Amino acid sequence: MAHGLMRSTAVVSVMTLVSRGFGFLRDLLMARAFGASPAMDAFFVAFKIPNFLRRLFAEGSFSQAFIPVLAEQRTQGELAQVRAFADRVAGTLGAILLVVTVL
Repeated sequence: MAHGLMRSTAVVSVMTLVSRGFGFLRDLLMARAFGASPAMDAFFVAFKIPNFLRRLFAEGSFSQAFIPVLAEQRTQGELAQVRAFADRVAGTLGAILLVVTVL
């Protein structure tokens, strides 16, 4: 068990480091191509929106709240109920994201 945990931790750590490296490389290439310009400023402002949503839904409080509830539904309910619950959550999130995108 401890070996598997250490291996998983190492994989996540290395992949996070690789992701950060690629993000740094992206920023370097964008700065070299566009410099300090209004277009770059607009890009960085626009990039903050999906980045915020990724943090909220993929890494943040939503996933920490949703996963335990989904796991509980899975142990207590039938597969059809679990899918219906997941569909309701996905539909609600889709509607919210659509409204945010339109605004």
